[in-house]
Amino acid sequence: MSAAQQQPQQRHGPWTGVRVLDLTGLSGAYGTRVWAALGADVICVEPPVGSPIRQMPPLAPGHSGPEASLWWAYYGATKRSVVLDPTNAGDAAALVNLIGSADVVLDDAPPATQETYPWLAAQGEGGLGVAGIVEKFPHLTWVSITPFGMTGPRREWRSSNLIGWASCGLASTVGFPHGPPLTPAGEIGVLMHGASLHALIGSMLSVRTRNQAGASGEPALGQTIDLSLQEVGLWLSPETGVPLYLDDQVPRPRAGNRRPVTSPMGMYPASDGYVAIIAIQPTHWNAVAQWVHELTGNEGILDEIFVDIVVRREALEAVDAWVEELTTQFTKQELFVEGQRRRIPITPVNTVGDLRHDPHLEAVGWWRTEEHPVLGTYTVPGSPFTTDGDWWAWQRAPMLGEHTDEVLGSLS
Repeated sequence: MSAAQQQPQQRHGPWTGVRVLDLTGLSGAYGTRVWAALGADVICVEPPVGSPIRQMPPLAPGHSGPEASLWWAYYGATKRSVVLDPTNAGDAAALVNLIGSADVVLDDAPPATQETYPWLAAQGEGGLGVAGIVEKFPHLTWVSITPFGMTGPRREWRSSNLIGWASCGLASTVGFPHGPPLTPAGEIGVLMHGASLHALIGSMLSVRTRNQAGASGEPALGQTIDLSLQEVGLWLSPETGVPLYLDDQVPRPRAGNRRPVTSPMGMYPASDGYVAIIAIQPTHWNAVAQWVHELTGNEGILDEIFVDIVVRREALEAVDAWVEELTTQFTKQELFVEGQRRRIPITPVNTVGDLRHDPHLEAVGWWRTEEHPVLGTYTVPGSPFTTDGDWWAWQRAPMLGEHTDEVLGSLS
């Protein structure tokens, strides 16, 4: 068996010994990926057709089927895959046993489904859903991730990452002043990531609290955790979202790719893309003004009145135009290097290609190489933080049902 085919399950890290079942799609995928990387045994319970993430494009060039999705290659890393069909009596019984072996379960099924789960009735569990499960397994932490929570008049409304952005008010703040709201961050499910990270935090704290209680001789009980995408979005938006408007409830205009606090502040065109510039402090502005003057001969920009950020805000269009005369004459990298020399906060707006060949990320060894029996060799992002203890575990994403026999066999 080649190295790419081997999938050892040696665990290390602060959460070694904890088992997490992932019954979710995108809403829990990133959080459970972090659980797994930090040592937990994360098992993705997939239907026979596979997790919906396995169908998400882009697909690896020249590949098709359940192993082809690059999203799955990323989100599935370091997890195990078990295929079960709860409509089958044998699989339903196996799923109940698997849930009982877990410390944490993450579920994104609709509230009514989580409350009933008809396959439980077939196992003599009364069809009580989550309530019946946690009564049967009181040590278990059950995390529900739904669009609007498990209670309330909108609990059964269907949703998505985009609807989540709209419902929490964040979408109303993204876009240009005279245009429609825009979805943030393109294709990626940032709000789903936010929800799964909060699920991660909540479930880790629940396991820690349970373990502390058990160690002190008290009942070692889990928790039920209820996450709403809408509420997570509200929590994440202190600067641009609803909390900003609570004082007078008056929506502010969308700001586009500039911040109307002052100028320059935002994204400015270079000859090969864009750079981000922020010049709030007087020393930053004076350096920008001097650079523009040297390049264009603009005398007005040196007027001391523009040192005041309020004045620059009132003259925002003119100041932005002056700054663009500078930025459009250089590449992103040239602006970055010269800006650093002049002590101006300027940075390139990196593309994926820029990042993949970024000398800093290369120097710190952030990118990692993985091998997969279907996809071959590919590069993935490294860990979001490092520790002296080398907590992070790295394994390729599992193939569909790769660990079914192994995991279910251990329960018998």
